[in-house]
Amino acid sequence: MLKPYRDPYGFQKLLAFQKAEQVQICCRQITRLFPRTKTLLSLADQMDRSARSGKQNIVEGWKRNTTKEYYDFLGFSIGAIAELEEDCNDVWKGIYADLMGIMGIMGEMGMKKGDFKNENRAGEMGAPLNPLNPLTPLVPFEPLLDVEKLKFYPLDENLPPIVKLKLRCKELNFLLHKLQQSLLEKMEQEKTLPTKDKLKISEKRISDSDEEYLKILEKSGLEKLADGKVVKKV
Repeated sequence: MLKPYRDPYGFQKLLAFQKAEQVQICCRQITRLFPRTKTLLSLADQMDRSARSGKQNIVEGWKRNTTKEYYDFLGFSIGAIAELEEDCNDVWKGIYADLMGIMGIMGEMGMKKGDFKNENRAGEMGAPLNPLNPLTPLVPFEPLLDVEKLKFYPLDENLPPIVKLKLRCKELNFLLHKLQQSLLEKMEQEKTLPTKDKLKISEKRISDSDEEYLKILEKSGLEKLADGKVVKKV
């Protein structure tokens, strides 16, 4: 279904677009500090491209003629930002050793190898050793800070830049998913939702319903057998 006329620059008012701009700026502030080695230049380019793609696909989707196209482009944006978040994870875990200790990436003063749990544990627990340097394990260093447990809102400005970028990515994808959901509901109301998407929604609703049903049974001391019968737990 064709979308009604809208302001061609209305995307600039979207919170998701504004957050995408922040992600792109923050990403560039970090990647410009990367040492100019072949591997890290390639990583920097990849991260910058992902950040740009995350923003540009919001713009492209807004300008498309149908709600479905808009929805699809938001999906492309989500994919790009997810890739950027994974790159942030790799950097934080110490996979790129040359980035450790650089101010403005791993911390305000630069995170050192000693800030990682595994720094003095080469060879312990069966960790494979690097044949070029027997004191260095091939496994990445494990940061003291578990970034997966951090909340993206409100953002703690005292966190290392690469961690803040990761959290900005998480927040952006949360907003993009919410925007996609609103478009799905719009297409449902307009009866323009493609059949395959209708099936996906129906399957998810059934799955959610089944999960809730099983929780109720468990609270009641019951369980559902393979043949469908509901009996008391033994």
